[in-house]
Amino acid sequence: MDKEKRAADKRAARNHKEDIVLNRVLIWFGAAVVAELVLLLLNRYYINVTTAPGEIEFAGALLKAWPVLIGVTAVGAALCLFWSYFWAKGGKRITLPAILAGVFFVGLVISVVTYRFYATGVQFLCGAVPAAAVLALVYYLYQHEFFAVTVLSALGLVGLWLFRRAGGGHQTLVYAYVAVLAVILVGTVLLCRSLSAKDGVLTLGGKKLQLFSRSASYGMIYLTCAVVAVAVAAALLLGTAVAYYLIFALVAWIFIMAVYYTVKLM
Repeated sequence: MDKEKRAADKRAARNHKEDIVLNRVLIWFGAAVVAELVLLLLNRYYINVTTAPGEIEFAGALLKAWPVLIGVTAVGAALCLFWSYFWAKGGKRITLPAILAGVFFVGLVISVVTYRFYATGVQFLCGAVPAAAVLALVYYLYQHEFFAVTVLSALGLVGLWLFRRAGGGHQTLVYAYVAVLAVILVGTVLLCRSLSAKDGVLTLGGKKLQLFSRSASYGMIYLTCAVVAVAVAAALLLGTAVAYYLIFALVAWIFIMAVYYTVKLM
């Protein structure tokens, strides 16, 4: 009886954990659907404006309203983050302020990117939103090593895409992004070296965070950092034509890693 009770308790705990993961994935995908709908409406009524009554006037009004929207969403995100911080410090659940902070932050990103990059920005966000939903799925269902590999590869893809689409006025942005990416890659390598010696535990402010499992293998993360660095460097040296093919190479790398980590789950 004791064995049966323990087995039943384990099944109940596992089912509860799976339900939590499923709910979080559904929340991410629901948010992605809403954000994608907003972007599609922007693409229709702000980017691809027709001469239908009211459309040109609406696009003009929205163009003037972007600075106000950027300010409101930035302030809203900051206030909600402070709200979350104080509630967490007081031991309260931060679900509501965290969700509101996410909503304001998404609004801020959409406003800034659309206002600054117009059609190119909306096109980029239309691809970034489903990518974020897929990253959430990877985070909750796969090993955290694969999540790190996917994020690093995605950052490389964004760099290659920016390099291909950048005009003369955006070269500074491209090289700034590449510099930040280089810092991220080096920081990832150093962090993983530290975590490998501490069983995947990161200590911040006296608190221990289990970023990776004790049995985590960091080899693929190191290799991904090298692959992304070589791909971006090759694109900068050889030009946009090569960058086009390197985008497919990084996509293929993500697919190979997905197969590898799926097999490891079995």
